This record gives sequence, C-alpha cells and structure tokens, in this order.
Amino acid sequence: MASRLEITRYMLDYAYQTFKGHFSRLSLKEAIFVPEGGYRSILGTLKHAAGWSHVYRSYAFDPEPKHWAQLDWPHGLRETIIKSEPYLRDVIAWFDDAHRRWLTDLAQIQEDQLDELRPLHWGQRMPLYEIVTIIAGHHLYHAGELNQVLSICRGEAWEETEEVEENNISTVGHRVKPPWLDNQDT
Repeated sequence: MASRLEITRYMLDYAYQTFKGHFSRLSLKEAIFVPEGGYRSILGTLKHAAGWSHVYRSYAFDPEPKHWAQLDWPHGLRETIIKSEPYLRDVIAWFDDAHRRWLTDLAQIQEDQLDELRPLHWGQRMPLYEIVTIIAGHHLYHAGELNQVLSICRGEAWEETEEVEENNISTVGHRVKPPWLDNQDT
C-alpha cells in the first residue's frame, strides 16, 4: 500500500502532468488567444500558475521565502506577456522548474513531516500536506480552464462517442477523436 508521502507526491505530479498535457501541440497563436469577454490568455494563465507554484514552494521550504515580486520571473516581472515563442518556451520551462523543485524538496522529507506546519505567503501556517493539496488543486483547476479555452480557440467540442447533451449546440462537426480511440478498431 502506498504511503501518504507517496500519495502526496503522486497527487502533485498527476496535477502537473494534467496541466502540462495541454502544451504538447500548443501554438503561439493558441497560447495568446483570449476568448471574447475574457482578459487572460493561456500563456497568462500558465504564468499565473507557475508563479504561485514557486511562491507556495518557496514559503514551504526555503529559509528565506520569496513572494511574488521577489521571484526570478522569465524576462522579469511584468504586467503583460511577451507574444513570442521564446517567451512561451521560457514560461513553460519556469512552470517545469517549479515542479522539479517541489519534487526535489518532497523527496527530502519523511512521512511525519507532512503534518509539520509550514509558512504561507499571507502569514499563516498550514500542514505541508495541505499546501501540496492546494497547489495540486490549483494546477487541476487551471488545467480545466486551459482545456475549455483551447476548445473555444480550436473550435472543438467533445470527444468522439460522447453523445450526451453537454451544451446547447450540436457537437456534430466539432468532435475531437481522442488518442485512445485510434488504437481501437471502429
């Protein structure tokens, strides 16, 4: 049976991989797309998620934690994204770096340390396990957001074979064939 520490690491990695799964075929045009009425692009959401991952990890593990303004932002802390391939790659790499740091730090703790109170950026303390749960939930929340925005940007609807009323328009002509369906005889 998996230990609580193994489950904690797995949960964080699962959330990261779910979020990261959107980047395998992400174009710059898609990364900077903002749905009508929206204000944040996929790249902006990625930058946001990476930033908070770095902040929460820093407060949980670093002797001198770094808040938002003290982070080593790709191309410096700025209010707007840079609409370029290099910037997109750098922000993705920064998100990856936050995850690597989480895994490195979690690999150095023992099971009983999951219940230790660790500082948070707003001045309170919380058990490490709960902090990791917050970051995993944050990744999953934004993974769903990215999925929806990419669906809008790509003009896609739901997976092939999902014939349920999920929205108020027909999915005919807008369905996506999932990779696992390619492996089946249809």
